[in-house]
Amino acid sequence: MKWVRLYVTTEGQTERKFAEEVLGPHLAKYNIEVKARVVLTNRKLGKRGGIMDYGKIRGDLHRLMLEDQHEEARFTTMIDLYALPNKFPGWTEARQPTHSQNRITILERSLKADIEDQRFLPYIQLHEFEALLYCDLSQLQKRIAGSAPGLTKLTEEVRGIPSEEINDGTTTAPSKRIIRHVPIYERSKVRVGVAAAAAIGLPALRNKCPHFNSWVNRLELLTPNA
Repeated sequence: MKWVRLYVTTEGQTERKFAEEVLGPHLAKYNIEVKARVVLTNRKLGKRGGIMDYGKIRGDLHRLMLEDQHEEARFTTMIDLYALPNKFPGWTEARQPTHSQNRITILERSLKADIEDQRFLPYIQLHEFEALLYCDLSQLQKRIAGSAPGLTKLTEEVRGIPSEEINDGTTTAPSKRIIRHVPIYERSKVRVGVAAAAAIGLPALRNKCPHFNSWVNRLELLTPNA
């Protein structure tokens, strides 16, 4: 069976590490090689990370696609709905629906249409990477000393809310809630957050996060027949 080369363009280092260490080993079982990279946001300075300007990610994706035009190359994204720039394709239309899943559908469809490459499979995370950690906050507690009181309060705060529906408010987004209760997380999210997600495991993440699961399902189907 042929191998697929999957480029995952991520918003930051946390997502890049997650793609490499959690998605990579899983997708290797499907003959898919994950090549994760953080979006280039300043070519002159070589700065990567954050999506403050849609034009930056569009240009970065197009350059990557031109560099690898082989048929076995595929491309996807792992970027947050939270703080998405208002110049993002489909932004105005997506502001109308009240349900976040409907908004995501519009944004991903619009992004795919704007990139115009059949090898591209867009993915926008509801609402941040940290949503995955709410599948089992105890894994975060095990990795941050003294976090039990804060995470106990956080668990009560979000009780009954599905992980992917924890919203995109400036103080209530997934990461903002964690940082409010456990401030040290802000400085250790790459190391701690990815380790916690890995410990939760893909089966649990997929079971509790339908949109994330849909993306992984589509990635698993990328391998062409030998």
